[in-house]
Amino acid sequence: MLSPLTVNTVRIPNKTLLVLTLSLLIAAAPGVMATSAIEKTAATPLAESSPIGWDAYYAISKSLHEKDEAVIAAELTKLNKKTAELPAATKEFGFEINQPIEWFASVEGKRVMDIILSFQTPSGGWSKRTDMAKALRQPGQAFGTEEDYVPTFDNGATSTQLLLLAKAHKATGDTRYADAFARGLALVLTAQYPNGGWPQSFPLRGSYHDHITYNDALMRDLMLVLNNVAHAKNEFTFVSKAQQQAARNSLARALDCVIKTQVVVDGKLTVWGAQHDAKTLQPAKARAYEMISLTSSESVWMLDFLMDLDNPSAAIVQSVHAAASWYERSKITGKTWVRGAVSLDDDKNAPPLWARFYEIGTNKPVFGDRDDSIHYAIGEVSEERRLGYAWYTTAPNKVLEKYARWAKSHPLK
Repeated sequence: MLSPLTVNTVRIPNKTLLVLTLSLLIAAAPGVMATSAIEKTAATPLAESSPIGWDAYYAISKSLHEKDEAVIAAELTKLNKKTAELPAATKEFGFEINQPIEWFASVEGKRVMDIILSFQTPSGGWSKRTDMAKALRQPGQAFGTEEDYVPTFDNGATSTQLLLLAKAHKATGDTRYADAFARGLALVLTAQYPNGGWPQSFPLRGSYHDHITYNDALMRDLMLVLNNVAHAKNEFTFVSKAQQQAARNSLARALDCVIKTQVVVDGKLTVWGAQHDAKTLQPAKARAYEMISLTSSESVWMLDFLMDLDNPSAAIVQSVHAAASWYERSKITGKTWVRGAVSLDDDKNAPPLWARFYEIGTNKPVFGDRDDSIHYAIGEVSEERRLGYAWYTTAPNKVLEKYARWAKSHPLK
């Protein structure tokens, strides 16, 4: 069970956490000098108690982005090249990530982990859709295949690499893995917004990438990493006391953000949006076909995480019950959907399913397209988007089974 709320949390000021994390980030790229914004923050006395504000957060993001760019520029200059070559692209990371501990001590495991180390950005993260099993990153090569996701937390990037590094360290004791893990954890802590949420990519890239992101379980994935660090068990026994405490505090702030972003409709708590505005915390639009809405697919993973907390607060208990109630009200029964189909098919034996997005207020299923249009019928969406996007899900069924057990020991008071 997860128990971040049961520890005796020492409240480390946000700026003090940055002193701990930025010292690692400053040293991340040999030969690159820290920028003034980072140097100023890192020089702050540990006794400083004032929290970091938005201006300081943005300045740090800008500094880290410049640092990443400076490393590439220096490599290209040395090679007398103008443009960085892209690494091999892949849907995920190019290899099966669910490996037993023994695999990390094998020749193949060590080879893959060397590649992962080579693709860690100077700022401390990793990119998505980049093959990290094919070949080591070479000087003058980009750290990822897509500019707005270098580095990113999207599609499991960075959180996945951190979990792999922890396993690799347990299997081998290689300190390179612990060092890389520390830099990646530092980035996660630094990337957290003052209000506790995380953007899709950090350093920030603008547009919808800067929204607090529940899409693709991003918030949940980072919170799982933090919980593992906070407890320092199993593969995470190597983390320091300072890292444990920083993770506890970060996780507490994240949970506060989760509670504050749960959407209220007509006085009732429902679920979450796929992304929320970083400042107002209101549900926000992302890509053209991802409208402001409630989302069943993304919210279910947060619901699952919250039910794994030991001795949850009254606010979290209320949050879980409310979200489960929304799923019960919103389920579609006796129907199935095949990706690409223009309508649901009748099937009395089919398990309940949910539309991915629901309109806030009416709770009607809604669907989007690349032209920014919004529809109430899946058949009105272009074939390309019907085939290329998961508009319905059955994933909540398993989590609701878990909720039925959880609710017996966590009655709503």
